[in-house]
Amino acid sequence: MKKSLLSRQRPFGVSLPPLPQAPACGPCTAVFLLALAAVAAPDPGWQHRSSRRGEIPTPPGGSTQQTGVVVGDFDGDGLKDFILACRQKPPALTWYRRTATGWEATVIEPALLTLEAGGAVHDIDGDGDLDVVFGGDWQSNEVWWWENPAPHYDPQKPWSRRPIKSGGANQHHDQCFGDFLGTGRAQLAFWNQQAKTLFLAEIPPDPRHAAAWPLTPILTNAQPAGVPYLEGLSAFDVDADGQLDLLACDSWLKHTDDRAFKRIPFSRAGGLILAGYFKPAKYPQIVISPGDASGRVRLYECVGHPENPGDWRDADLLEREVVHGHSLQLGDFNRDGHLDLFVAEMAHWGRGPHRDHPQATAWILYGDGRGNFRRTELVAGHDWHEARAADLDGDGDLDLLNKPYTWDTPRLDVWLNGGTRPGARGTGTSPSFHGPVGLQLYSLRDLLAQNLPLGLQTVRNLGFHRVELAGTYGLPAARFRALLDQAGLRPVSALFDYDRFASDPESVAAEAQTLGVQAAGVAWIPHRAPMDEAVMRAAAAVFNRAGEALARHGLQFFYHIHGYEFAPHGEDTLFDLLMCETRPDQVSFQMDIFWAAHAGQDPVQLLRRYGPRWLSLHLKDMRAGTATGRFTGSEDVRSNVPLGTGQLDLPAILRTAQELGVKHYFIEDESPAVLEQLPLSVRYLESLAW
Repeated sequence: MKKSLLSRQRPFGVSLPPLPQAPACGPCTAVFLLALAAVAAPDPGWQHRSSRRGEIPTPPGGSTQQTGVVVGDFDGDGLKDFILACRQKPPALTWYRRTATGWEATVIEPALLTLEAGGAVHDIDGDGDLDVVFGGDWQSNEVWWWENPAPHYDPQKPWSRRPIKSGGANQHHDQCFGDFLGTGRAQLAFWNQQAKTLFLAEIPPDPRHAAAWPLTPILTNAQPAGVPYLEGLSAFDVDADGQLDLLACDSWLKHTDDRAFKRIPFSRAGGLILAGYFKPAKYPQIVISPGDASGRVRLYECVGHPENPGDWRDADLLEREVVHGHSLQLGDFNRDGHLDLFVAEMAHWGRGPHRDHPQATAWILYGDGRGNFRRTELVAGHDWHEARAADLDGDGDLDLLNKPYTWDTPRLDVWLNGGTRPGARGTGTSPSFHGPVGLQLYSLRDLLAQNLPLGLQTVRNLGFHRVELAGTYGLPAARFRALLDQAGLRPVSALFDYDRFASDPESVAAEAQTLGVQAAGVAWIPHRAPMDEAVMRAAAAVFNRAGEALARHGLQFFYHIHGYEFAPHGEDTLFDLLMCETRPDQVSFQMDIFWAAHAGQDPVQLLRRYGPRWLSLHLKDMRAGTATGRFTGSEDVRSNVPLGTGQLDLPAILRTAQELGVKHYFIEDESPAVLEQLPLSVRYLESLAW
């Protein structure tokens, strides 16, 4: 980060202005998103893996009714696993754990339970691992959660099943977690079909020992529009006010007061329902697929006020009816930064042995970031039910998981996006460079300031999970963290104002904990150029006190170098003085390799000289011909170029950092062409070999 010559400069840690409430699509947003259209993104090739060929373990027990599946990193190894739900025969739940060569299956609920479609994952008991929720079907009035026993997994011991709801009406198709009440803690929403009710369940203080969760009916006597069945549930900030809303079947629900919600019915027909930004706009667009029915897949866009049902317009995405379109997923499948969608049909839902719909089709609609789609057919003749899009092989792109409902069951199928990149450990990694790689959110500061949900979605679309924060864009820390969670982004570290550390480091620690980061740092020492010894010694004292304060809360303090620290000081530099005057056990450093080189330093030698003090790197490249040996901490932002195209020796820098055990790597690109350059930088990192 530096003083920008082409865009507004905002110091790290300062809360940015709140989201604008006026134009639906400001010029900045449009320019940013259209820039991505210039990035060539070929369609991925898909590699099919199936239990029918022994490439995935066949679901145990022989159940021919596979009702639900959820995806999550249940063992905390950084790779996505999945849990399959069955009824008709035990076991009810089987965990498919990702291994180096595929998946291994472990039964976690051996009983026969009549589980319904849906399911949700969340850290219910607050112990740092993901637990799982499923509800009973038309034969059951119960909803349960299963406690993840991490890290003590015993394949002979099932996960503990605990109650959420017991009694009342039967059938619970679809569940969803989110902080819908704005309390800073997630709640569980779920349909109770035979009660025609949408419930909100609040997690008890001690969920392991609670007999049931407090339930609030937030929608009663629900009647689905255009379809015979109540289903579909997800979470998104529909009206762009920074508060999470519920999307349910044919409506969206806004929290109004206490535990009350306002229902806004906006669609012609209900079903599976998801929201996202397919084009620059003030409000997201909403996609609905008919689920357990036949009908059109429609995209809804708000052209006025989102609480006015008449201000929503729809478009038919496939130009034909979808037959039992019980799979709908959103994501960026070709990693061009634009949101795509996946929709697929069921082939078999009746009791007979033959397929009800032999030509069942699965489509991927590739978005161009302007609300247009290019329709492609993935496969025809397969049965798709409750499919999930996730990075199932850990190589940084979205794969597809399918479990048919009753067709050719028991059976599982995985479609790997481009196969599996050898040696990859997520986005931006290669067999040689292991990362992990994240994004410094300052890279998209203008887009995030104008449309925060769209900006966060763009970060995720580009393949990033891990992020470093630079302000909360006018939102309280808890609400900003909720938006990060909803976008699928994990905050690793955050940068704050120097003055806050100097005056009240405890408040920084509290905010850092709310944001969920592991480390908090400073990126600029206030000074009058040139930097001098007195200011540097004073900064060292502030850093030592900050490191001590953060350590009491289990956090790490760090300082992000900016180049001016390398001004001469005797036979060394002021940076050497800062290193000597700060405590190694409590003050770490983040090397911005651009600024190190800008000040005339060799990043490789600097890494080696202070090896264990480096916590993380900011990855940038410098346009060839840019002058170095300057101690200003300022440069034309156009000097930021895609990684691998500038004058820095990135293979040598990254190889050295990896050898020394640097823990985190964040791409930071301050160029006005950032959205064109980020995909190129990621591809470069993924091509590294040494």
